[in-house]
Formats: sequence, structure tokens, C-alpha cells
Amino acid sequence: MPSAVSSLDPANQRAWEALYASTSRFIWGADAVGFLRPFLAPLRQAGWRRRRALDAATGEGRNLRVLLEVADEVKACDASPAALAKIPTDVAARITRVQCDLAHTSFADGEFDFILLSDTVETLPNLPEVLRELRRVLAPDGVLVCNVPEPEGDVAGVEMEPVDGTAFLYRGSYYFRFMREADFLAVLKGTGLVALRSEIQEWTEAAHPGFRDAEHRHRSRVFLLAPDQASAAPSGRGAGAS
Repeated sequence: MPSAVSSLDPANQRAWEALYASTSRFIWGADAVGFLRPFLAPLRQAGWRRRRALDAATGEGRNLRVLLEVADEVKACDASPAALAKIPTDVAARITRVQCDLAHTSFADGEFDFILLSDTVETLPNLPEVLRELRRVLAPDGVLVCNVPEPEGDVAGVEMEPVDGTAFLYRGSYYFRFMREADFLAVLKGTGLVALRSEIQEWTEAAHPGFRDAEHRHRSRVFLLAPDQASAAPSGRGAGAS
């Protein structure tokens, strides 16, 4: 990632923190993101269950109830303390909250056998670095589910200024990048992750207080990723690592 884009990350994180702190209301609503249950349905019908799950960039925790249905232990991390504080009390009592930078977590190597990265890929100026870190904390037999918004959704380009030719700043503050399947697969190279499955999902969301003013349609390609068994696991930086 070019240094000019990578340098946007601190300001990007500050913008999200200010947004979460700006209201006591849920920015994204209380329901799980629209792609999650449909995408997981085939796995759940086959009796799929996980022992340790991570909701990476959990925000206000809209997806945590679903993770608690499919995993025995759930951790939720986010860079924003304001977001973590807004996770509903009944959910917070059943999970572990961790404030962290997704590119530099304190989790142990291979700690999770399921990671969810929801509505986050497009907001990361340092995406390859984050994916490498999530690969490090993913167990050898683990899976990672993420969605990658495509340019055809209602939000792409709206109130956005181009930066570096491939990305945008929304309202001058929030980094966004929209990718087609081939673009994301190119980013995956060198991260230690490979795609096992992908499909297009579309869903409608209500307006988001202080962020998006009207109902809008999302279109994302949702991926099921796993460690590339042909590549070496990243070196440890987690708990107990030097």
C-alpha cells in the first residue's frame, strides 16, 4: 500500500471514534449485517460450530449475537473505545472486549478458529497488513468470513472524493475502497490466506445516524477464507511472543 494511503490510517481511526462517541444511538442498528446469516446458513445446516471466535472490528457489536450462536467463546475487538462501550450489556456479559489496532493485536498465534471481518475491508488503508495479522491469529483449520463491497452498491462514490486513484474519502474523513473479486484476490496474495468460497450478497440498510442520511442498498462479495497450507505461517507476535 503506498505510504500516502497508509498515512491515512490514524486520521481514519480518529474519525470512527468521533462518530461512535457522537451519539448514544446505534450507528449501524441492532440487527446483524444483512449478509451474515444467509452466508453462514449452509455451514450451520451441516452442523458447523466453532470453539473460539473473534469479531474483528466489532463496532457496536451488531453481529455478536450470531457469533454467540455458533461459537463457544467469543472475543470482540475494535480500535474505538466508544464503540466497544456501546455493546449491549447482555451481550457484553457473554464475551470478552478488547481494544486494539487490527494490524497489531495482542492475540496469540492461532488463537481463533473463526474470525468475522464485517463491513471493514473497505475501510482499511492498511488492508494487506491487517489480513496478515488475522492470518497469524487464525488456527490452521480456521476460517475467516469477510465482505468486500463492490462498486455497484448505492454507497460507492456518494459524497466521496478520490484518493490515489483506487480509493475515496467519504465526507473528507472516512477511507473507503471498493473492489471487484479479482482486485481482492490480488490483495490476498502474500497474506497467507486463500479463498474457499465467495458469493454476491445484497441487502438494504436503514439510515445510519450521523453517517449516512437515507436508506441504502449494499452489494458485497462475501468470502470464506482459510490459511494457505502451502505457505509458511506468519511469525508470532501474540501473547508470549517477543
